[in-house]
Amino acid sequence: MTPRKTGFARPRLRALTRAAGAAVALALVLPPAPAGASPSAEPSASPSPSPSASPSQPAALPPITPFMLGASGDDACVAAASTTVEETPWTHVSLGLDAVHRLTKGAGTTVAVLAGGVAADGPLADAVRGGAGADCRGYGTFLAGVVAARPEQGSGFVGVAPEARIVGVATGDPRSGVATPAEIASSLNDAVADGADVVLVGAAAWENSGRLDDAVAAAVEADVLVVAPASVTPESQPLAAYPAQDPAVLSVGSYDPEGAPAAASPPAVLEGDEAARTDVMAPGTQVMGVGPGGGHFVSGGDGVAAAFAAGTAALVRARHPDLSAEQVRERVIASAYGAMPGAEPEVVGRGPVDPMAALTGSPEGAEAAAPAGGGRFTPDPPSRGTWNVPVTVAVAGGSALLILVCVLGAVVLRRGRARGWRPATGQPATPGTEGERG
Repeated sequence: MTPRKTGFARPRLRALTRAAGAAVALALVLPPAPAGASPSAEPSASPSPSPSASPSQPAALPPITPFMLGASGDDACVAAASTTVEETPWTHVSLGLDAVHRLTKGAGTTVAVLAGGVAADGPLADAVRGGAGADCRGYGTFLAGVVAARPEQGSGFVGVAPEARIVGVATGDPRSGVATPAEIASSLNDAVADGADVVLVGAAAWENSGRLDDAVAAAVEADVLVVAPASVTPESQPLAAYPAQDPAVLSVGSYDPEGAPAAASPPAVLEGDEAARTDVMAPGTQVMGVGPGGGHFVSGGDGVAAAFAAGTAALVRARHPDLSAEQVRERVIASAYGAMPGAEPEVVGRGPVDPMAALTGSPEGAEAAAPAGGGRFTPDPPSRGTWNVPVTVAVAGGSALLILVCVLGAVVLRRGRARGWRPATGQPATPGTEGERG
């Protein structure tokens, strides 16, 4: 005897309806994320100390800090690290470096790193072409690695521009990390004389001087892009950093693995309570990198974020050698993918840097590509999405509606077959009817 169809469709309908409802709810609560990002590749939680280092939580690695006030003797110097992490760090996923490196790796460009020193060993052995020396704090080596560390067997870390050249320019006290405006100005002039295309000011100051202003102006005149941290934190409170407050400098703030601004509260301010100037954001919390003697370390702050931006600038200069330093700066700023939800524009500037968009966007007019053109840069649509929450919700809602329509359509088809395609009468289908209609 053919089994009766009565009672089959209704429980299945309830189950499918619950599934559709769950799909709708899931789509509406999913957070916005860059369009090209892989959910499994993004960090799943805020960084916190853990027994072993991981790409998203490298807190177990030995730290490197930009400052150690009052430091003296060799006790202030870092030792080689014993851990090397094989997985790709969160910073590289955030910046989309795998795709970027298929276009350019920064060959032919030179980045000067102004810090206590740069050690030319490990993944930087082939990168440092001048100014190599002892690096007590390890900070200069860490910054240089973020910019241009070469790939190493067994290591998931590689620099933003892994074929760029590095020139180390010793700046400030090598143990405390403190540099005066006069010392930075002198090092900036040396970097320009050494032929740098990009200068990363790792040893920033919390005071300004006319001499430092003059050095920045001379770098601009020489077509050299200066990149610097928006703030420094020598003690407990962030301070506005120099020369980043100069409008000609690319001023960089930092964000954490969750995409939130890492700026402390209250943010750094200038005299008169004016917020420190910030152009763009880059990774600057729980960042994995290299240090003197080998192994992996962890560091952070706006100085580290500035290293990511400097590497991005080196990529742009390599791919677009006809652009002036000012046009490269404009590209990096204009191609940043939008403001960050809940953050003040004064804190985040144009938002996170997007190396792919900076490389592939198109200027307005042919003359904008020439160093003297002065045309404004118009980026292509962001390569890795946007922080626009309404758009994300609209797309998620549309997708959920499509899922619901498909589920209900499947239910109608199944119930129609169960009734032999006759109108519903409340009577069970006659045995054999379904088979007769095929």
